[in-house]
Order: sequence, then C-alpha cells, then structure tokens
Amino acid sequence: MTAMTKVLIADDEIPIRESMRLFPWEEHGYRLAGEARHGVEALELVEREAPDILITDIMMPVLDGISLMRTLRERELSLPVILLTCHKDFDYVREALLLGATDYLVKGVYRDQQLLDALDKARQSIASPAQPYPAAPPERTYRLEVQQAIEYVALHLGETINLPDIAAHVGLSVNYFGSLFRKETGAYFHDYVKAVKLEKAAELLRTSNLKVYEIADKIGIPNYRYFTEIFCKHFGKSPREYRSS
Repeated sequence: MTAMTKVLIADDEIPIRESMRLFPWEEHGYRLAGEARHGVEALELVEREAPDILITDIMMPVLDGISLMRTLRERELSLPVILLTCHKDFDYVREALLLGATDYLVKGVYRDQQLLDALDKARQSIASPAQPYPAAPPERTYRLEVQQAIEYVALHLGETINLPDIAAHVGLSVNYFGSLFRKETGAYFHDYVKAVKLEKAAELLRTSNLKVYEIADKIGIPNYRYFTEIFCKHFGKSPREYRSS
C-alpha cells in the first residue's frame, strides 16, 4: 500500500482550519498530520511529525508564514510549502515563492480542486526535487487587468464594488472582464469581493473593539442583517460567536 502524504496546516483562524478538515484528504492519498495556530507551533510540529507538505497562512501571530519559511530554511527543514492568503499581496507572495513556496491559495475563494492541484504539485516536487529552495521558482501570475482589479478591491473595501465599475477601471468590457477574472482566479468577481470583505471583517472582529455594525459599515456592507447573514454562511457562525471563539 502506498503511504499517505502527510500534510500540516498552520493558520490562526479556527474557521479556516475547520474548513480544511472537511477536505477528503485520504480519498486523494493525503493525511492531515496536524494543525498549528501560528508559526512557532508549526515549527514544533514539523520537527515532531515530519510532515511532507506544509500549508501555511502568510499572516499569523507570534511567527508569520514568511518568517516560518525563513526559519525552516535556516534549520534545513526542507519541505514544499503552500501559502494561504486573504488577498493578493504580491510582495509577500513573491518573497515566499523565492523562499521556495510551491503555490498559493486565496482564502475564501479557492475551490477543492485548486487545493488538490496545489497538493499534487507539492507532492510532485517531493518526488523529483530540483533544489530544496530554488532561486527562481515558477511564479503563477495574473493578467495585468486582473491584478489591477485585485489591488483595487484591496484598497477600496469600504466602498460598493461592482463588476461594471471595475471593468471600466481596467478598460475591459463587463462580459470579457467577468469571464477573464473567473478563468484566472477560479472565482466569480462578485464572490471574490464578498469573500475578501468578509475576511477583513473577521480580522477586525479578532483585532479591534469595533461594534459589529461598525465593522459591517467599514467593509462597505452597511445592512447589518445582510452582513450577519452572509458572515454566518461564510464562517458557519455569527459575527458575535466568531469574536468570542
């Protein structure tokens, strides 16, 4: 029997770890070897459990994903790394790719097939490694118009962002941009914007004392009832339950 490929997850967000547990790991030849809440816990688990692949959030308390990758490199603990990020912060992603990350996924918008593709790519790098940390790994990039749209969303979360306006912003027709965005990212533009806004709301719930309605207003969803409804659907719990968890 072929041994299962062991995967370690490092993410400080409980809903993300809970969502990851639902992935059919064993069906695809993988086994979830452990979960860490930050980089320090991840280091301990890497040394103790010897996972084959690490999936880590870029932004974590105590020790973030980039610092975790640097420390792994310093300790000569070579294993493929898949990044999780809330939005396309290309500076961080590029740095992580240069440190040896094999791929990255955007939280809230990636699909199971994208996770599986990233895992298979990481497993392939184990089977035939060129270098533990390549100087110039292959970088997944997006068309300029899609990158511009992603950056615009990150800078205007407090506003209403719709498809016609963003298509005009990047100089493409509505239909073409919508099709291009889905092809490049795997997500409908509307779903992407909603997911990024909700991830920002979750961050504010964890790190600020703002009231829930103030957070809803900050991310451009001033309708409190609607905000609570879509937050529950996205995270499986209400904003107040999320804050107290």
